[in-house]
Amino acid sequence: MRKKWSAMVMTGMLVVSMFSLQHVAQAEETVEATLSDSITRIVEEKLVGADVSITVRDGISGEMVYDYHGQTNVKPASNMKLFTTAAALDVLGKDYRFNTSLYTTGKLANGVLKGDVYIKGQGDPTLSIEDLQQFAEELKVQGIQKIDGRIVGDDKWFDDDLLTPGIWVGDESYYYAAPITALTTSPNTDYDSGTIIVEAIGSTVGDLPSIKVTPNIGDLQIVNEAQTVETGKTNTITIERLYQTNKIVISGNLPIDKTKKEWVTVQHPTTHTLTMFQAVLAEAGIEYSKEKVFQAATPNSAQLVAMKQSMPLEKLIIPYMKLSNNGIADILVKTMGKVKNHHGSTKTGLEVIKEYGNSINLNMADWQFEDGSGMSHENSVSSLLVSELLFKVQGEDWFNTYFNSLPVAANADRMVGGTLRNRLKDPLTAGKVYAKTGSLTGVSTLSGYLEASSGQSYIFSVLVQNKSGTSTVIDEIVKEIAEEF
Repeated sequence: MRKKWSAMVMTGMLVVSMFSLQHVAQAEETVEATLSDSITRIVEEKLVGADVSITVRDGISGEMVYDYHGQTNVKPASNMKLFTTAAALDVLGKDYRFNTSLYTTGKLANGVLKGDVYIKGQGDPTLSIEDLQQFAEELKVQGIQKIDGRIVGDDKWFDDDLLTPGIWVGDESYYYAAPITALTTSPNTDYDSGTIIVEAIGSTVGDLPSIKVTPNIGDLQIVNEAQTVETGKTNTITIERLYQTNKIVISGNLPIDKTKKEWVTVQHPTTHTLTMFQAVLAEAGIEYSKEKVFQAATPNSAQLVAMKQSMPLEKLIIPYMKLSNNGIADILVKTMGKVKNHHGSTKTGLEVIKEYGNSINLNMADWQFEDGSGMSHENSVSSLLVSELLFKVQGEDWFNTYFNSLPVAANADRMVGGTLRNRLKDPLTAGKVYAKTGSLTGVSTLSGYLEASSGQSYIFSVLVQNKSGTSTVIDEIVKEIAEEF
């Protein structure tokens, strides 16, 4: 009888188990159907005429739980940085540091260096005027009071291509399209390399606004054609570097109670860094005999005087990803090319990124890109591939570094919330969405991780192109995902 009872109990448990599984499956199907209906409604009502690709995966299993044209390729904009950053952490490692070195050649006698001074760059986006000032102090420690020779920049670590493919002419003046060399400086701790900050300040009505440049004008020229006007007048001032020149033109009207600040790109980062260094040397009381600056490789016979190292990549990745810094992305691409394949070019660096994608079995034939920042309109990928990348990197030993670099929804701290600090403020999503934003003309994207109302984690990718002003609609879709699950 016991055996028969046991069998009956087991049969009953099996039936209950099967019923429970069926019930869970039906519940999941209901959720997916509800989600499908709600997102489809949003897309059809608010994204008419746009190309849309949306994918949602279970954060643990990677199983697809929602797919709206998931295989459709869309311009990723800065969602491209998700791939670049993963490859950089894998190839360079989270402890990677950029070096900038100071060398001298020749002989020193009676305070005069009969030789050259070299600054050798390796792409450090954190190099600052304060670092150049420290280099000048190191020369003084050596007893150098005058340089009877050249001031030389060694930027051979990278190739000579200043811009990545696809940069529009109209963008070249602005920080998000800054030129890249291996010897560059940043004006701030956002590390907007290859730029200076120009601020126009209203002075006396009818007069030119006063101009403040941070950190140093270097080899650039200011052409001030603006005018200070009365309070209440329209602010029409523009600050822009003329195409392929080192002239920054300031024009328009600036009300007396207003200021205008712009991050303006330099024409050539290496020469700008060297002319800044000349100014620093003069301030330090070190004379130099040649006004012209030079670019050349550092000779093997040169003597190392000092070296500046950047912070490790795991710290640099915070301002880079939180603020979506294109310059750092471009530098990382060239650095990967140099470190892995001995050629610091965008093309070689992109090959390294593709190699990483192949190593984790991503279908690289369906991911098209010609830069690592996402600036190019020739980049394209599906939400299916983006979400697959986000799932697979969870198994990497550097994943925590990667995850912590993502902007956090509605967190007001600039280095936590980043580009999401003023988005997704609903209690369903605030502090529960960790994702990378992306934006180009007619393009808006958002991909990352979220904790749903159920407490479970999900991976999502929402890519939209051929329609402007869609970030609020994307946020509505993400909120729907959080709510339905």
